[in-house]
Amino acid sequence: MSSATEYQHVRHDALLTFQWTVQENEGDRELTASGTCPVCGCAMTWRIGPTQTVIPKGGFLGRREDLGPEPWKTSCRCESYHQPRPANARGCGAWLTLAPPPAHLTGGS
Repeated sequence: MSSATEYQHVRHDALLTFQWTVQENEGDRELTASGTCPVCGCAMTWRIGPTQTVIPKGGFLGRREDLGPEPWKTSCRCESYHQPRPANARGCGAWLTLAPPPAHLTGGS
């Protein structure tokens, strides 16, 4: 865990390979991506559940309709507290590009 990294909005455009897993519960699937944020060096986990949160401007937060082969975008979701992080924010503020989960986890072939 790195507490020295300040909270800041940084784009990390390199494609990251995280470990993807899937949990099934009564027909609902939750994808989980786990890895290390390359900006702050902290471990992070990102869960994509079966429900979608609607955002005020339309669309869904943290989820897309098609689980296809395109890269996924997410912010750092580490548990470390990076100053000066805004209230209700998580991670170090980095915007990450994750390689998609393997097709066998998303129902593809």
